[in-house]
Amino acid sequence: MKQIFFIILGVWFLTSTMGCKPDPPIKTEISTMDFTINHLYGSTDFKLDEEYMLPSSEQVKFSRYAYLLSDFYLIDESGFKIALDGQYLYADVRSSNTHMTLTNIPKGIYSGIGFSIGLDSNTNHGNPNQYESDHPLSPINNSLHWSWQGGYIFTAIEGKTIANNESFIFHLAGAMNKVDFELPYHFYKGDDALHSILDYNIEEVFMNPELYNIETDGSSTHKVTDSVTLKLFNNMKDVFTISSVEIL
Repeated sequence: MKQIFFIILGVWFLTSTMGCKPDPPIKTEISTMDFTINHLYGSTDFKLDEEYMLPSSEQVKFSRYAYLLSDFYLIDESGFKIALDGQYLYADVRSSNTHMTLTNIPKGIYSGIGFSIGLDSNTNHGNPNQYESDHPLSPINNSLHWSWQGGYIFTAIEGKTIANNESFIFHLAGAMNKVDFELPYHFYKGDDALHSILDYNIEEVFMNPELYNIETDGSSTHKVTDSVTLKLFNNMKDVFTISSVEIL
């Protein structure tokens, strides 16, 4: 009888365990979005030290293109804006510093991404020495702080015209000139990290909505309210588009 009992117990054990599957591993949520910017001139990749024809028919070479991004936020499916406070990007084409990682991205369905070229007034006129040397807003890191006037240069565009080999230097600043973007793009954030690619079309800065001519409009600016600054900032309002948002 004992043998029969153990045989039955063994059969029961085998049949009861064969149908059991191990619990699937719990997936850890990664609440980040990598953020990469592709710089274009028209439909081609933008590179410093190469010749480009401006919409004004002026041939130029760019030697510097750098700027600051701030005030990132996401727009959920109901239109609510989720602020990603305290996150900045110092973008510099020369150093290929065109990437950052946004953190604290909640799960959800989203309809767009927002951010700004430039800084709000409090940040712009705050103490620049409060930042670690590798922080995007550290003057040591970005060389975009006006120590003699206070505040940051939001965009620095430098180069030379080919026809007369004269320099152009556009140091564009002023908290009132901060350029805000709200880019529509539907995407879903689950457990996985995301990767977003944005395109920045530099040609737009010199053509839309107003044609910019270096010879007639001016080849430099270091002021926040002159016509050069205002015209170029106004032309920046549609330089960005979202190319993709995908699982990393």
